[in-house]
Amino acid sequence: MITSTTSPTETSAPQRPGTRSSINTQMAPPGGPQGEEQGEWGERNQRLREARDRVQDLRTIISGARNGDITPTELAGAIERIRDEVNNLLHAIPGAEPVRRVISLWAQVEALPLVHDPYAALSVQEYLRQLGVLEALCRKIVFQVGLITIPERVNEWLMLARPGYYIPFHDVFADELPDFEERVKVLNYLAWAPRVLTGGLVNVEMGLIYRYSHNPMHRYLTALGVALAFVAASGLIVAACHLPLSDWPLQPTRLGTLLVGWAAVLIGVLVHIGISTTKQVQLQGGRPPIIALEDALLWINARFGYILFKLLMALMGFFALAFTTGADKVTPFSMFLVGYSLDSVIEIFGVSLEQRAATRLGALKRRLALELMG
Repeated sequence: MITSTTSPTETSAPQRPGTRSSINTQMAPPGGPQGEEQGEWGERNQRLREARDRVQDLRTIISGARNGDITPTELAGAIERIRDEVNNLLHAIPGAEPVRRVISLWAQVEALPLVHDPYAALSVQEYLRQLGVLEALCRKIVFQVGLITIPERVNEWLMLARPGYYIPFHDVFADELPDFEERVKVLNYLAWAPRVLTGGLVNVEMGLIYRYSHNPMHRYLTALGVALAFVAASGLIVAACHLPLSDWPLQPTRLGTLLVGWAAVLIGVLVHIGISTTKQVQLQGGRPPIIALEDALLWINARFGYILFKLLMALMGFFALAFTTGADKVTPFSMFLVGYSLDSVIEIFGVSLEQRAATRLGALKRRLALELMG
């Protein structure tokens, strides 16, 4: 309860509830079951997800209390109920370092006078202060739970997806981790931590996780397909210069100039990608991107269709400029500008594709739920 005095009301030091002493904080190896049965691992994460839901409910109630939509008596009853439910869920739960942090944070929540004795008399100033502390602790708990449970969910999604598909992370996991900054932290963790994801590559800047094939032969074939596509595009330019047509603007005498222009288009695309990467580095506070050459085949496999699409657009831009200005007026610089600007257009088109792909989320979520229930 709240008193009308302006000075905080004295409260006795809270005693630990009996349920807290039975919480097991034993450590387990991080990164996977390793010694635990898969069923126990899944049960642990399910308990954590349910506890996170209760904590998120508590955050909503705290927001209502701050706005005056919930009375202190209603808040006290909700805190008491959620406190008991979370204690039951965390009872005897095993886990690695992040689980221990969840339990430690929840112990700090229980130590707050507002949670230890929700019906205790507090001044308005102390009441609002403890609401702020409680909300901050709840946010940390939600993040720590997401750090444990989200990688498992991502791997489940990757198992259902085919190579070349991607998961729009912020759209899929907004309900599990409402704060955007916290989702970015989890994405960085997924990108940096080795062997956390199975068959997935993370693009933190775009908020996407791409699916690649587990089959090494399939990855080699996609790399070969990209190489053949470049050769075929160059061969198409050569063939276009040898068509036996009258008044055809692409003549064999201009073949060398056109091939140099084609190379300039591709360089323009690559330069635009490099500049975009540099901008992303600046947004990350100067932290360089992770460039692992061993992952090149994985990225080619995961983005095979997108690479072919870029190549096709570059080829269309090349022919458009060659036909509109004339092969004799084609310069490497003009072709370079075509490649640079075309990549920007492709990025805009890619954003619209990502928005349309978000409509697939509902169907894929339902399919995932059916798979888990079965």
